[in-house]
Amino acid sequence: MNIQNANDHFLKLKEVQDLLGVSRTTLWRWQAEHGLKVVRVGDVVRVRESDLQVFLKRHETASVSGLPEKIENGA
Repeated sequence: MNIQNANDHFLKLKEVQDLLGVSRTTLWRWQAEHGLKVVRVGDVVRVRESDLQVFLKRHETASVSGLPEKIENGA
């Protein structure tokens, strides 16, 4: 059996929610539709910290070009 990293930290869903400022529903949607990996053993669900980092990196966006740096007069 291949264990990725025995020193890897596992986060509770509430920890991930608080860290990212998202709801539990959003986490489950990310898992179902966008590939966020979760580890489930019985009723216990955790997110491996390294998997969360990979997920965030994969969904990182570059700066949107063409937008003005400063919006003046509310326009």
